[in-house]
Amino acid sequence: MATLPGIANNPDIRFLGKLLGDVIRNYGGEALYARTESIRAASVDRHKGGAADLGLDALSLDDTLDFVRGFMLFSMLANLAEDRQGIAAEPGADMAAALARLAGEGIDKTQVMTLLDHA
Repeated sequence: MATLPGIANNPDIRFLGKLLGDVIRNYGGEALYARTESIRAASVDRHKGGAADLGLDALSLDDTLDFVRGFMLFSMLANLAEDRQGIAAEPGADMAAALARLAGEGIDKTQVMTLLDHA
């Protein structure tokens, strides 16, 4: 079985992070996106041992709520990607194994395709 990338290098996490960035930008504009991205980058730097000022004390209440909402959404998306990665790591959790199991139960690929076509 192939080794899966660490969650930090998970392409799903990167994709979801970019998608969330687009949502934040569309929701609150470029200024909210830039503030959120600046705080995120400073937080990563601080986690790596840097003494970064996150600038949280300069946020208004509305900005704080928007910032917290964005990070909460990212956390939820990251958890979903981690769950998906964990499921994918389980033996027999891939499509080929699922089709083989269905075939063992007397359900052939044609029946599966018909069902999926009408789902």
